[in-house]
Amino acid sequence: MFPQTARFVAALAVTAGLLAAAPAQAREVMVVDGERVERVSDPALPSRAASDLGVEPRSRPAAPVARSALRGGPRAVRRALGRALRRKQVSRSRRSAYGRIYGLARSRHRRLGGTRRRELGAAINTLDSIALRGQLSASRMPALFLILRRNAEFWPRSPFPADRGLVTFRGSELIFEYYTGEGLQLQPLVNFKTANQLHGACVKRTGPCEQGRLSRLLGELVRTSARRGRFRTWEYYFDFGGGRPPWISGMAQATGIQAFARASQLLRRPGLRRYAREGLRAFTTPPPTGVATRGPLGGTHYLQYSFAPRLYIINAFLQAVIGLYDYAEITGDRTARRLFARAEPTARRELLRNDIGDWSTYSFGGAESTREYHELLREFAASLCSRLRRDAYCATARRFADYTTEPAKLAILGPGTATRGRTTHVRFSLSKLSAVQLTIRRRGKVVYDRVETFRRGTRSFAFAPRSTGVFGVRVAAKELRTGRELRTYENGEIEATAR
Repeated sequence: MFPQTARFVAALAVTAGLLAAAPAQAREVMVVDGERVERVSDPALPSRAASDLGVEPRSRPAAPVARSALRGGPRAVRRALGRALRRKQVSRSRRSAYGRIYGLARSRHRRLGGTRRRELGAAINTLDSIALRGQLSASRMPALFLILRRNAEFWPRSPFPADRGLVTFRGSELIFEYYTGEGLQLQPLVNFKTANQLHGACVKRTGPCEQGRLSRLLGELVRTSARRGRFRTWEYYFDFGGGRPPWISGMAQATGIQAFARASQLLRRPGLRRYAREGLRAFTTPPPTGVATRGPLGGTHYLQYSFAPRLYIINAFLQAVIGLYDYAEITGDRTARRLFARAEPTARRELLRNDIGDWSTYSFGGAESTREYHELLREFAASLCSRLRRDAYCATARRFADYTTEPAKLAILGPGTATRGRTTHVRFSLSKLSAVQLTIRRRGKVVYDRVETFRRGTRSFAFAPRSTGVFGVRVAAKELRTGRELRTYENGEIEATAR
């Protein structure tokens, strides 16, 4: 814990301002009510950047158009249902209900054509492939057959959503997300982020307090959870970036743990903490079952994807650390506190390495963040600053904010002289990725004008004066990442001589 120095108090004030600066924006969701579909703006839904699964680790192959169910799939599904019934893991009525959903989906799939057939077929094929691999356990059946049911209801007549568009069904609080070629999918992170938004509306009074909605949403999420290894989790049941279902996300798991703990306080239902506690083993279990691994700088890292053990996505890691911290603070759970303490120093070191001096990277050693992911990472760093009061997080949050609001710093370094007919290099320093324009004038007339893109550092343009005399030099920079008109200028002179 750092002392409350004047500098640190100022940092907290800046961070608080950053957290308050981003107003909630309603996100659109398609609400399906039988044959009626309504598009609604819902302020409880999280932004796409905050709830998105992220950049796919590897491009997935396009789904075959109008592909029929996998050979042997129906038989494998029937065997799995029969096995669960014999073991008394499902009731006879529940087994019959699952069979009817499966039969309805296959029947409607046969009658559809084109893209609608492909999307419903993707949901059928996912269930078939999981059954063929012997992974259709009783605990996975509620979520998988619900996904199949919703796709069977949706695709015969509903309008197409946008890719990554959200869909819900009247009478249910669960949010589905459309992935092109994969159909509608139950997206745990979107649902847990929505639960946190509903909690925040009640606690911070940022909107209507819908405790009943929050309670119903978490109840449905409990019913769609699954047992994986020795823990409870919320799995993803579609192909994503080379990951074959079922797989899990450390970010979604920790957000779920956080959501159940918060709701247990607000709703005065301590029993909800059980579901969070049963999910903690995901953070002690290595991939591909769990998400605990060794980070690129050593120490413990929690993965975004259980199927990608070498992909270290910093924003997802920070959210996992935040979720564990909040659960431990609310409940006093020693295991959660230990899991947090094990990973937090690693998160701090990795965050600093993802700062490239004028922007952030999306993953360790990877590409730069998009504007949305850079802002999301800044928010997470600010959140950890407010919780832990560590200067590493506070200073990073301030820098990341400055990267999006400050113009590029620009300075001409020389040379002050040149020789007529010989190439010289007009050097300048640049603080951030920018489009840079060099304009040179002789007696008011433009003799050189060029624009190039440069990263931060010491850079130069090549220029060969055709005459002697004094040339006026202007270098202008416009930063490229935020899309704002952040321009800066620097003026200088070059005196060209004959030799």
